[in-house]
Amino acid sequence: MSTRVYFLDNLKILLAILVVLHHAAQPYGPGGGWWISPEPYSSVAFIVLGLFMAVNASFFMGLFFMLSAYFLPSSLQRKGAAQFVKDRLIKLGVPIVIFVSVVFPLMDYLLLGQPTVSLGHLWFLELLLVFSAAYVAYWLIKKPSSMEKRAFPATFAILAFIAAMALLSFVVRIWAPENYWLPFGLLEPFHITQYIMLFAAGIVAYREGWIDAIPQAAAKLWTGIAILTVILLPVVFIVTKGMQFSGGLTTASFIGSFWEAFMCVSMCITLLALFKKRFNSGNPVLKALAGNTFTVYLIQLPIVIFLQYLLIGAAMDSLVKFAIVGSLGVLLSFAISHFVLRRLPYAKYVLG
Repeated sequence: MSTRVYFLDNLKILLAILVVLHHAAQPYGPGGGWWISPEPYSSVAFIVLGLFMAVNASFFMGLFFMLSAYFLPSSLQRKGAAQFVKDRLIKLGVPIVIFVSVVFPLMDYLLLGQPTVSLGHLWFLELLLVFSAAYVAYWLIKKPSSMEKRAFPATFAILAFIAAMALLSFVVRIWAPENYWLPFGLLEPFHITQYIMLFAAGIVAYREGWIDAIPQAAAKLWTGIAILTVILLPVVFIVTKGMQFSGGLTTASFIGSFWEAFMCVSMCITLLALFKKRFNSGNPVLKALAGNTFTVYLIQLPIVIFLQYLLIGAAMDSLVKFAIVGSLGVLLSFAISHFVLRRLPYAKYVLG
């Protein structure tokens, strides 16, 4: 295993944990619609979980797309288009079929009394299939050359990237506010601009060697910007009267789109630089955790919702419930993945 893979694997572990924690927070703060009905929460929970979920939502799935795309060119080059597409269809398509036909209808029936057809959180796999297919088509037509090492983008180029993300997101959000989903949960348009741009950035980053060569000065600059952007969120909330993610042709949505674009890009650069510098090593435990991140993403939602269901009506603060569901959700998701699911016959063909 190369040095490069260590810090990216470790970063994927963090992102998998953040997915679990984000879903764990849904009913206990300002998280929007969910399988479990929202519970009353204190002003402290509103601030803590609201800040956590807003910052988290601004980057974590986009960074997942970027990391997924980063490994795509080498995999496609190694396997060829036919084998690559076959492997993608198995790895991403089989879980979609199982969850859409069995898991989600059962969850809906038990919790809501009526089975429905939805992709749930596997919209990520669906989009990854679409994006991967688009790149395969591009690869077959253009036959891109081998890697061309280039310097990490200058500050002006990154600012232009952020501006493009913010403006395009703002335009999309005129018609698609946060938590608006297409039928069957196919897509939340609110973040689609970010996902497309970071997926493309992941491919370019691999071909030009960006992630391996983030300058120390750039890392410090964008880490400072990330911290400042987090601090500015309460200001944005006050100025926009909490409407920064409500969409529409409004100043509030314009401000919110720029805040989120700065948060997204600065956080991605910060985490990549931090993990490259501080967490660029491996051991058996980290290797096992990294090997389970895909399965954890698949199974964490039913586990989290089951834990939330068990705590309905429990006389405790919503932050305490979040802590319980979040910690147990992480532990159970990794444990069930590692000790049960990935040891089933033929599981390696889908789960890796």
